[in-house]
Amino acid sequence: MRTTRRDLIPFSFYDHTGMEKHLEKMAQKGWMLEELTNWGWKYRAIQPQKLHFSVSFDTRASDFEPEPTEEQIMFQKFCRHSGWKLAAASGWMQVFYNEEEDPLPIQTDPELEVRMVGKRARRMVPAYVIFLVLGFLIGGGWCFSLVTKPIQTLTTPSGVLLGLCWLCLFLYSTVDLIAYYAWHRRALAAAQRGEFLPTRGCHQLVYVVLAVMALGLVYWFIVERRPGMRFLTGGILLAYVVILLAMNGTTKTLKRKKASAGLNRAATLGVDVVLAIVLIGGVSWLFFQGVQNGVFSITEQIEAPLLASDLTRVEEEKYTTTVSTEMTPFLDRQEVWCRTGFDQEEPLPGMDYTLVKLHVPFLHNACFRELCRPLEKRMATYVDGSVVHAQYVAVDPTPWGAEKAYQLNLAGEFRQEYILCWKDRIVQLGADWDLTAEQMAVAGEKLVNA
Repeated sequence: MRTTRRDLIPFSFYDHTGMEKHLEKMAQKGWMLEELTNWGWKYRAIQPQKLHFSVSFDTRASDFEPEPTEEQIMFQKFCRHSGWKLAAASGWMQVFYNEEEDPLPIQTDPELEVRMVGKRARRMVPAYVIFLVLGFLIGGGWCFSLVTKPIQTLTTPSGVLLGLCWLCLFLYSTVDLIAYYAWHRRALAAAQRGEFLPTRGCHQLVYVVLAVMALGLVYWFIVERRPGMRFLTGGILLAYVVILLAMNGTTKTLKRKKASAGLNRAATLGVDVVLAIVLIGGVSWLFFQGVQNGVFSITEQIEAPLLASDLTRVEEEKYTTTVSTEMTPFLDRQEVWCRTGFDQEEPLPGMDYTLVKLHVPFLHNACFRELCRPLEKRMATYVDGSVVHAQYVAVDPTPWGAEKAYQLNLAGEFRQEYILCWKDRIVQLGADWDLTAEQMAVAGEKLVNA
């Protein structure tokens, strides 16, 4: 039978009511809080009983103090005299329990309680604001890119992961700050009437956020096709864990040795900085080694579905073909460049194309617009003193065997730039020569069957 257990409940920093109710439920199940740690709350087994709990905050205290301060000791004596026993304490937080059926509360002044929570908030709010701003910029930018650049956004696994993570952090920071300030405003009004207003945090939302972030990480590991990137990300995560363990171990060791709070804080910060430099430097070195060794590239594993030599009948050895690809559950993107090698005396006609395979049909129009915009904006000319932008114009798709076909038109002149559409794929293709109907048929057949 288990005699100890741990749990990690991500309560909001101000939600002492939620903490107290949780501890009361745990006591009724036969578990008494024994220790507050950075890795969760530790419990010991007791006889199931109904207990009352009270959570108290003291912003003057510190996690680096080797022993309780004089103010904390005096406060604990006062609470013990009132029937409240100390269950556990860590830094600014102290938890008391009372075995009486209807005990007198520790806090009898509601205005004092609001001020106490407010002091804690002033220390926590800056971190929330940082997450809120970065989450808005990064997460919001990702949402904007999702609408305007779905191909680039959805075929970049790391972008999906980062976008989801920062969007979730923005959502939680916003909701929790709103919840706190709403409670603070109502709590001040209640305090003036001599009433206590229970807190209500957002720890349920944290579970949703963590679940989404975990799914994003799983998605990234599944979709990412470069083994080197998985290894690099695993190294970064491991480095963070090592730093956190080292910092926590340093703090605990110095507390046991009764080192002063200042020395403990300085030593912990020093360990943090040194380890961060060493570990991140090591990961960076591995990254550059991986780039040189090609472990972050899968180009050699990919074959282009259509080569310039298939259309020009020139030997493929005379071309340099570069292929890049990304494959995700939403869509696949393959970019191919076929150009003359540097060792060729006479340049040969080349081509390039982007093949997008759609696994989600409703993305078709958005992907089409993304392929159109860059080239239309990049190509422009002056006609009668005004700027004329290029535009894709619908043409006969029959030579290509496509459902729809569009050709780039600039000031009445058609260029060899095409967009070909099928139900499940879109191709943007550009050539350095005028394509014949026979070449269009060959290209269409190879691209539709890719």
